[in-house]
Amino acid sequence: MLSNGFGRTSAYMRRRAKRRAYPRGAAMLAALTLGFLLGLGFSPRGAAKNYDLPPLSLTPESSPAPSEDRAEALEASLDEGPAVKLPSSVITVSIGGEPVTMELEEYIVGVVAAEMDASSEPAALEAQAIAARTFTALHMEGRASCKSGCTVCSDPHCCQAYMTEAELSAFWGARFETNIQKIRSAVEATRGVVATYGGKLISALYHASSGPATESSAEVFAVAQPYLVSVESFEGDSEMVSVQEFPLEETIDKLNAAFPQAGLSLPLSEGDFDIWGRTKSGRVQLIRIGGAVVTGGQMRMALGLRSTAFDVTHDGSTISFTCTGYGHGVGMSQTGANEMAKDGATCREIITHFYTGTELAVLVYGG
Repeated sequence: MLSNGFGRTSAYMRRRAKRRAYPRGAAMLAALTLGFLLGLGFSPRGAAKNYDLPPLSLTPESSPAPSEDRAEALEASLDEGPAVKLPSSVITVSIGGEPVTMELEEYIVGVVAAEMDASSEPAALEAQAIAARTFTALHMEGRASCKSGCTVCSDPHCCQAYMTEAELSAFWGARFETNIQKIRSAVEATRGVVATYGGKLISALYHASSGPATESSAEVFAVAQPYLVSVESFEGDSEMVSVQEFPLEETIDKLNAAFPQAGLSLPLSEGDFDIWGRTKSGRVQLIRIGGAVVTGGQMRMALGLRSTAFDVTHDGSTISFTCTGYGHGVGMSQTGANEMAKDGATCREIITHFYTGTELAVLVYGG
C-alpha cells in the first residue's frame, strides 16, 4: 500500500536538512570554494480558480525526459495501491466554445504544456500532470462541473488552460518537437495517476508562485480542506516579486465603484490604505480603503493584482503594489515544485508535500 505522504515528504526534508547541516569547518571552506568556482546560485523562474499564470517562456529550454526507470518505479509502487473508478477515459472539452471529444491523457498533454513552462524539471512536469489529471477526474466523477456543459473547458478562469498541438507548434516554433516530447514523457510517466485524500479525489488547486509559503484554502475560499493548508514553498530566490503601478485617480474611481463605502477622494488622507491584518503566510487578510474594510482577495480582484501578498504605497499621481507570488497561493506552487525537483524531489514527494496527507492512486475505467 502507498504511504500517506508524510513519510515520503519527511525523507525529502531529511535530505534537505542533511545537505544544509553538512558544511562545517574544512567542509564549509571546500563547499564555499566550489560554489565560487562553479558560480552556484538559484535560478529565477487563480479569479477563484488556480490559473491566472504569467505568460509561458518564448524560449523554453530542453532538459532530459523522465527515464523509463522512473516511470516503472512509480508504476510499481502503485500496483498494490488504491484505485479510483470512472466510467470512461473519454472526455469532452469545450475549446473556443466548440465541444471536442478526446482521451483524458491526450487532454492532459495540452494542459501541462499550457499551464507550465516546458523548461521545468521532469519531476515538476510530472507533478503538474498529476494535479491536472486529478482536477479533470473530479469533473469526470461529477463532483465538479464546467459552465460550458462539457466535462471541462479551455478557459483558465473556469477550468484549466489548454493548447492544441497546432497552437503549441506556432508558439514554440523550432522547439516544438523537443518540448512536446518532454511534456508527453511526463504525462506518460504518470499515466492514470491521481491524488486522493481518504480515498477520494482531491480538489487539486495550483498556482504559479506563492513566495515563502502557500496559503490555506480556508483563508482564500472560506472552505477548509485538510490537504490544502499552508506549507513551505521552497521557492527561495526564485520567488516572483513584481510591482504593479496604476494611475492614482483612475484607481480611486475603480475602488469607489467596487466598494461604494470607500468614499475615496483626492488628496488622500493618512490611513486611506491601511492593512489591518495578514495571514500566517504573509498575505493581506483585511485592508481598510477609505471608509470600507475589504479582504485581500477582494482588493486583488478589484485591481487585478498578481497576489494578495502585497504592500501598497502612493504619491500624488501613482499607486504602487509590490506583490510576492502569482496566483491565489493555494495548493501546489509551480515554482516551488520546480525548485523541489531541482533539489532531487520526485513527483510523489512534490504532490504529497503541497497536498498535505494525500496519497497517490490510479484511475480504472469501466464496470
